[in-house]
Amino acid sequence: MNWKLTKTLFIFVFVLVNIFLILIYINKVTKSQINETESDNEVNFQQEEIKVSTDVLNKDVSGTKMQMITATSKNFKSYAENKSSLETSDSGFTVSGDVDNTVNVSDRNLSDLKDYIINHIYNGKVYQLGDINSNAVTYEQTYDGYPLLNNNKARLRFNIDDGKATMYKQTLMSKIEPAKGDNNPKKQVITPRKAIESLYFNRYLKAGDEVLDARLGYYSVVRETNVQLLQANWEIKVKHKGKEETKKYYVEATSVNPKVIDN
Repeated sequence: MNWKLTKTLFIFVFVLVNIFLILIYINKVTKSQINETESDNEVNFQQEEIKVSTDVLNKDVSGTKMQMITATSKNFKSYAENKSSLETSDSGFTVSGDVDNTVNVSDRNLSDLKDYIINHIYNGKVYQLGDINSNAVTYEQTYDGYPLLNNNKARLRFNIDDGKATMYKQTLMSKIEPAKGDNNPKKQVITPRKAIESLYFNRYLKAGDEVLDARLGYYSVVRETNVQLLQANWEIKVKHKGKEETKKYYVEATSVNPKVIDN
């Protein structure tokens, strides 16, 4: 047996093992420092006297990736052409019609209205409830399960009188697809905490304010006549101190340094 060669191999292996262990240690220390830094940079909203519920802050978006999309407005002229109950306006991009007076909207689940939408509204399955008051019920169009936020070209609105739907107006975005081009990969969505912190760092949030909700969707950043480019955004609903009405802000959801849109 060549003891000299064996000794050399042993030393070589020993050095490799030590290098490997050192690399593992450095990696753990680095991760620890990153986590500590991230934790140190988090805004203490309670300390800043800004109300935000943990349910809003801790919404889970792990593994959620989104990209920019394009869409065009649906023209209803041909759809409504042979239907006497329907009328079009806005060059055909809005359709309206009367609603059967049996459609009751007084129950919490809006079951009659849901059935009406599925059975009588063009592509009704793509809409979800957005807002409700004594005079109207508004639905928002969705794409891939997410709403097209604050978009009057992707909306279904019912007028309400004495607990019943009387008529509706509908707009719809069609041909929705990922924006073409190499610079449009799907990106991980930032957490609602990061989006709300962006509001704080940009001085949209101050002591005495309350964040009511944060929801993820697509917001139109380019609106031509009937063509839109939409990107993933967080819609943050805020009740400012001393103000009666709530305010909505839109924060880029796939950017490391997200921009805030004050709408």
